[in-house]
Amino acid sequence: MKDQELFIRQAKSGYTVCFAEGCPLREHCLRWMVGSVMPDSVGTYRCVNLKSDGVATQHCLQYRDSQKVRFAKGMLHTFTDAMPRCVEPAVRMGVIRCANRTYYFEYRNGKRLIPPALQETIRALFRDNGWTGDIAFDSYVEDYNW
Repeated sequence: MKDQELFIRQAKSGYTVCFAEGCPLREHCLRWMVGSVMPDSVGTYRCVNLKSDGVATQHCLQYRDSQKVRFAKGMLHTFTDAMPRCVEPAVRMGVIRCANRTYYFEYRNGKRLIPPALQETIRALFRDNGWTGDIAFDSYVEDYNW
């Protein structure tokens, strides 16, 4: 029930949905799952174009896996006193280049979740700048990768 309410909120907020009944991936696709609970009261919505190449196939580019993933939350305690001083500014600038300045501070303060791919990029930035120790984010949460 909790997920269904979340899906309805996503549908109302403009998340792109899919109604490809014959899609082989639909049972594990967030777009189809959100579309399947779309209330009749929603007059307009964003929808996957079912005529687009590859849609409703094993290789659908619009597919979003419904498996929850581990997001990092916050980087306030990621930088330690044991790190060389040059590491923090280099990592900060690297994240800003990957996303933008606003997102960096939202990631850092835990206001925006850090997706798994960006977590790996951040770890690589630490390694590229000479830090070989562990990288720990402030906390972790399981959620859908919308």
